Amino acid sequence: MLDIMKKAAIAAGEIQKKYFRQTELDVVHKTNHENIVTIADHESQKIIHNVLLKSTEEMGIETDTVGFIGEEDLRSNGDHMFIIDPLDGTSNYATGTEEFGVLIAYFYKGELKSGVMYFPMKKMMYSSEMGNGVTLEKDGVGEKIVLKNIPLQDSFLLSSMSYQDEIESGIPEKIITLKPLFRAVRMYGCIGNELGYILQGIAGATVAHGCSIWDIAPGILMLREVGYEMYDMQGRIAVGFIQSEKNISVSRMSSIK
Repeated sequence: MLDIMKKAAIAAGEIQKKYFRQTELDVVHKTNHENIVTIADHESQKIIHNVLLKSTEEMGIETDTVGFIGEEDLRSNGDHMFIIDPLDGTSNYATGTEEFGVLIAYFYKGELKSGVMYFPMKKMMYSSEMGNGVTLEKDGVGEKIVLKNIPLQDSFLLSSMSYQDEIESGIPEKIITLKPLFRAVRMYGCIGNELGYILQGIAGATVAHGCSIWDIAPGILMLREVGYEMYDMQGRIAVGFIQSEKNISVSRMSSIK
């Protein structure tokens, strides 16, 4: 499945590059000015859906066994499930920063099997299949990621205070508590990108609130493949909840137990 997921992600990336820093984004406020969607979100999801559906059919997989959960109101069920965040970091994208990407995960009969995180402006793609580690491709060159046990004091703590519910959930207090353990705090506004920095050993942890299945599904597989773990705000290992559509909270990696 990995090859067709990469193909779909690259196709979406081309759409995002076409609209990036253009005026025809058709920005719509989902709830308020902080929570937006653009034409690039919708077109990216559409092409990902089309590429995956056509490709699985060419593989001999019956269409009625293929399902999707996409951030932009895409829902269907099947043994073969694709979870799609067509444009992770929409606010960054619409504002003109390059911290955005495409996230796709694949489940078979409820088990997370593979994932892709693609950042078109950086020409970087993370990909993983269960049991086969994580590969980072940059400028067309791929290399397996090896766990880097970098001291927390030499790494960043990543988080966000972009939304009111993050503030009300106590994220600022958690950042203040954890900050002395790290070199500095950084906020990128793109959870896929943040998980990528953890994979590379640049960041030691990320504290996030209100994430949905499409935000973390590919990243959680990749983190586990290199020896990290994801927890909820109560310190419980994130097993099982990523198979639901409910918002969840991601608090920390194993390195700050």
